Amino acid sequence: MEKRPYYVNVESGEILPIKTASTFQFEISASDEDVRKLAKKFSELDSTANDTFVRTHLPYVPYSNDSDNDRYDQKLKEAYQIIHDLGQEETRQFIETMSFWNPEKPQDLEKRPKDE
Repeated sequence: MEKRPYYVNVESGEILPIKTASTFQFEISASDEDVRKLAKKFSELDSTANDTFVRTHLPYVPYSNDSDNDRYDQKLKEAYQIIHDLGQEETRQFIETMSFWNPEKPQDLEKRPKDE
């Protein structure tokens, strides 16, 4: 499959083939299948973000004690993994500096049942 440059904005979930069409954070080189995979991940991320909405209105439930937030964080990491894998050298280097990518010491996360 032929790969072409695309420009990605994680916050808006945009994957654009034209550099000047919108603001972007990352440049990737992707096939049509790669773009569909990343778009699906952004869709999952958006859906998971909606699940976290209720917790934001419950001040007695901390962010770190909510399985919806755990799912959102995981989907975001998966999206960044795809962008990293498809990214230009500068993109990969930047993502590798992010704290979740290679933390100095892994956090011990409490085991929570996974809601499917």
